[in-house]
Amino acid sequence: MIAVEEAVARIVAALKPLESERIPLESAAGRVLAADAHAKADQPSFAVSVMDGYAVRSADRGARRVIGSAPAGHPFAGALGPGDAVRLFTGSVVPDGADAVLAQEDARRDGDHVHFTEIPSPGKFIRPRGLDFQAGSLLVAQGRCLTPRDLALLAAGDLPEVSVRRKPVIAFAATGDELSRPGQPRKPGGIVASSVYGLDSMIRQWGCAPKDLGILPDRPEAIAALAKVECDLLVTMGGASVGEHDLVQAALGPQGFALDFWKIAMRPGKPLIFGHLGATPLLGLPGNPVSSMVCALLFLRPAVSAMLGLSSRTLPLRKARLRGSLAANDGRQDYLRAACEERDGDLWARPFAAQDSSMLKIFAQADALIVRRPHAPLLEEGAAVEILPLE
Repeated sequence: MIAVEEAVARIVAALKPLESERIPLESAAGRVLAADAHAKADQPSFAVSVMDGYAVRSADRGARRVIGSAPAGHPFAGALGPGDAVRLFTGSVVPDGADAVLAQEDARRDGDHVHFTEIPSPGKFIRPRGLDFQAGSLLVAQGRCLTPRDLALLAAGDLPEVSVRRKPVIAFAATGDELSRPGQPRKPGGIVASSVYGLDSMIRQWGCAPKDLGILPDRPEAIAALAKVECDLLVTMGGASVGEHDLVQAALGPQGFALDFWKIAMRPGKPLIFGHLGATPLLGLPGNPVSSMVCALLFLRPAVSAMLGLSSRTLPLRKARLRGSLAANDGRQDYLRAACEERDGDLWARPFAAQDSSMLKIFAQADALIVRRPHAPLLEEGAAVEILPLE
């Protein structure tokens, strides 16, 4: 058995970022930027007024003569001379010759002249050109999953489209004669293939395109047919152990499957496979529902991050305090489903009493997984623990 961290490192090292594609900015939310995005224009592209008021020359004294008006989007065509003023509004372009804006509340209009109670200082109420960023500035670095705020920034930089990583196509299949879909007739001794739906949702949530291959019976020829599937990553669920009906390795060997590693020193999820079926990487998840989804979180998600070229490929561990106690651990790394709560400024994690790998209700109720390192000592109430948030 190998350690969780070694398994993750070997999976990530075996996967390279996919090719890029250019897409319209409005379609880029949640996609991963494949190349640095630089501004095409200054923002703002000209000096603008921050207030309703009058563009003036700060060096002038006395009343100013109003020579025009410049609403936002309609710049004044001329330039200010001594004693001139131009009526402005918030967002108006500051005309040439002006170096300050006289706020409307500090001004008194009298026909074609404006009087003021305070002499504005140079730059007063003016947002200078390029205040936010300048043409050529780096706006968003490659490897970032684009947020709505990023899209607004890129739009301000006059970028109508961006280069993003292609969505990885992840094909997955559940294996086992005992499995059936929800609502379908269930044979004696049969169970519902529940983790298929959790995995499909995870794949979509992580920015990939799922390809559901259905439920494969426990027949070598059915599993061997996976060699014909076109995808970026192939995932199997079940059949990864050494029982007579655990056929994944045996059935795929003649199809060119090359094993990298098998079996992880962890709980839940010890029987996990990683290798290549020809040129296609293959991840074999355990069949138990919770084991399958925990392993997807720990191993499939970093694999996805590697294919998308994400700048961060590590899972976000946090610190918490233990609610209750935990016995000393053995040589496997534990991932305990836990409920979390904030109390007195601290985050507390309470492990559920039952941790059976078939119990999906507890998994659905959990907020995090408490990570217990191999051979971790007994812990009492209030001890510090590491947690992996599930949301």
